[in-house]
Amino acid sequence: MQINFTPKNSPSQIKIEFTDKPITGYGGLIILSRFFEKIGLRVLLERALPDNRTSPNALPVVDIVISFLVAVAVGASRFAHVQRLRADNVLDYILGLKRIPSATTLTRYFGAFSQGHVEHMTRSLWGWTVKHLPANTKACTLDLDSSVFTRYGKQEGAKKGYNPRKPGRPSHRPIFAILAEMKIVVNLWLRSGNTSDVSGVNHFFDETMAKLSPRINVRAVRADSGFHDQKFFAYLERKNLRYAVAARMDKRIQRSIATAKNWQPIDENHDVTELSYQALNWDRPRRLIAVRERVRPQKDNRGKTLFDITDYTFSAVFSNTELEHVEVWRFYNGRADSENRLKELKDDFGASGFCLDSFFGTEAALRLIAFLYNLIAIFKSLILKDSRPTLKNIRYQILIVGAMLSSKARKTILRISASGKLKYLLISLIDRIDNCHNSNCNAVEIKV
Repeated sequence: MQINFTPKNSPSQIKIEFTDKPITGYGGLIILSRFFEKIGLRVLLERALPDNRTSPNALPVVDIVISFLVAVAVGASRFAHVQRLRADNVLDYILGLKRIPSATTLTRYFGAFSQGHVEHMTRSLWGWTVKHLPANTKACTLDLDSSVFTRYGKQEGAKKGYNPRKPGRPSHRPIFAILAEMKIVVNLWLRSGNTSDVSGVNHFFDETMAKLSPRINVRAVRADSGFHDQKFFAYLERKNLRYAVAARMDKRIQRSIATAKNWQPIDENHDVTELSYQALNWDRPRRLIAVRERVRPQKDNRGKTLFDITDYTFSAVFSNTELEHVEVWRFYNGRADSENRLKELKDDFGASGFCLDSFFGTEAALRLIAFLYNLIAIFKSLILKDSRPTLKNIRYQILIVGAMLSSKARKTILRISASGKLKYLLISLIDRIDNCHNSNCNAVEIKV
């Protein structure tokens, strides 16, 4: 319907009224909700989620968790943010829920998770995820990384440790394993803030590889300098895995690089060389690829300045690959994309914000967020046909759309306020979901 109006000179001249009609600002969530229905998310969550509650009036745990996932999808980064969704009386219909839970219901449910609950949920959710990954017989790359989640309280596991942004504050320090080519979070552990990157990394890696085998063929591993460790290198070598791990630039490594010869140009600002390096406590020398970058005005150089060499900054990578040293450097630089995945998890999915007094409750929330991240990756592949958009872009381009709920001939109708390119985009996405291989999901008739 075309609306004609005379523009006013000031917003103060616009008359304000209120309505109790069922209107939502998140009409695009019907797209995500239909996708969830198509893949059988409710059935999957029913198998995966614990429920030890005894109250006959308790909200179904599936409704609790779907509400949590949807809150994250539309921008929540705290349990309290779900309160805003409770005021939207259209979302219950769009999501097929009895009702959206309160923040207290969410925290009480997650706070009751035990380690066994977390492990059972993770096995169930990953079992579904791995079946929906594209079959890949090529060599895949696994990126390892850690992050620091600053905490403001006395939550379990929140300890003082390495915290570059908030020194002295307690934190959690989760570790992540990400499949680079598929942009999928394979594994994560929530850990105390005083834990080093390499603490327990061999067990973490064993668990990660067990989750991938035999469907995914991992042939190479990349990691930052937190994983510069002789025992970890030896572990990967025993597994016949190729690796590229950033060197921790201690004084001995700096002296070795400072005296290195045979620098070869990569481009006008970068040179590379290769040397053999053996730390005092190592059983043998290992290949070290060093790169120097020319210092330029108004340029934020990577790497570290060595001693009195002020014209360059230096960085280095340990590797056992057969690649030429220039290709090793380029291969390692590809790890930056996984750093973007962690940034998206923290910024767009609110991964660092959902924290409880219970350690395993916090870990359960974090693992569900990682599961949602993988769901969105599959949604982008199957429905959007484009792996590039971040959740923030999807949120503003698709999910946040005005809509009104009405009925006609005993059918529920969601009238989405969209025209032009947005209308045709939403129609195409609805068609793709309805034509997916699973059972049909026409619970709500949609008019755009």
